[in-house]
Amino acid sequence: MILKQARIISPIDNIDGVFDIKIKNGVIAEIAQNIEGDGIDFSGMIISSGLVDMHCHLREPGFEYKETIQTGIESALNGGFTAICPMANTSPVVDNVETLKYTIDTAKNIGFYPICAVTKGLQGQELTDFDALKNNGAIAFSDDGRPLENLEMLGKALKTGELIISHAENLELLGNQLCESVAVAKELEILGKVGGRLHFTHISTARSIELIRQAKIEGLNVTCETAPHYFSLTKDDETEDGRFKMNPPLATQADLTAVIEGLKDGTIDCIATDHAPHSLEEKTKPFAESPLGVVGFETALGVSLKLVEDGHLTINQVIEKLSVNPAKILGLKNQGQVKIGEVANLTIINPNITYKVKAEDFKTKCKITPFEGIELKGKAIGVVVKGELIETGKVKCGK
Repeated sequence: MILKQARIISPIDNIDGVFDIKIKNGVIAEIAQNIEGDGIDFSGMIISSGLVDMHCHLREPGFEYKETIQTGIESALNGGFTAICPMANTSPVVDNVETLKYTIDTAKNIGFYPICAVTKGLQGQELTDFDALKNNGAIAFSDDGRPLENLEMLGKALKTGELIISHAENLELLGNQLCESVAVAKELEILGKVGGRLHFTHISTARSIELIRQAKIEGLNVTCETAPHYFSLTKDDETEDGRFKMNPPLATQADLTAVIEGLKDGTIDCIATDHAPHSLEEKTKPFAESPLGVVGFETALGVSLKLVEDGHLTINQVIEKLSVNPAKILGLKNQGQVKIGEVANLTIINPNITYKVKAEDFKTKCKITPFEGIELKGKAIGVVVKGELIETGKVKCGK
């Protein structure tokens, strides 16, 4: 298969130009300005290293009425992702090898890298068996969905040297803008004391960004992500229903500006979706009664590309945040780059298409979004997963 005359962007490989890509036996065999042979014309399109979502929730096992592993994968592919990292807060929790194997065996047609629980049952009291879980496919460890407030346990987890992913939240300050930054400050103190690798999820406030920026200057091994809603929406956008109810909550315009600045200067390493589906009945309840979480797979790229349209980031920087950096942080092979000899995992983007977001067209089970009706420019029109070309909109992975 030859993909012809697209603008190929792979920041980690210093590639940005119009080329053909030849894929043979699932592997990138050649990249050149003109490869002989019939192929698929992608003139005017962008082909990037495949998008990697290092933070999502697929709900299965236990909450299949919200989402299944396969409908989640279908949604991710439709949004242009070639790899996803589901969190462990299912029922049962992914804190044991049996449940981990179930998720891996169920997943099809995408790079699937599960994040397992730091503590048994997400209870914060006893570490899971990191070695056994890592040997059976775990890519990192997180109690996401709950903060790990037991700082002694956090220290023990960090000492293992495994990547610990933190849902930073101080439960005593829920509903207060200090909720996130106080937890970030505490956890950075532990990281500075014991060492290890720490990654913060869905960073949303100016103070948290300031703390992480200083920690990086001091040489701590810390990374972080934000989600598209934190650089595109504020609390002023909230409605009376649950479409805008998420955790952490939407913040102020000043915080949104700080998130964009953090993306620009590299303090924020990644953009992740925090895809968190619920049933339509649940999310249309009054705001106070609706569960926390919004879907993100199918809007993440378009909302992120608005950063390019508005002059905040370059397209190369967006690809770094959505592909290169998450793959690097997680140590994923065959993701995050376009390189001869590597397995072909690519995202094909039409940068010029303009469209309005319609949740009814989503592949996820959760067909409600805070971005309903918003006009976006730029969309994934296909992905290549392990050398197989899949046209978005025609993805079908399961029921």
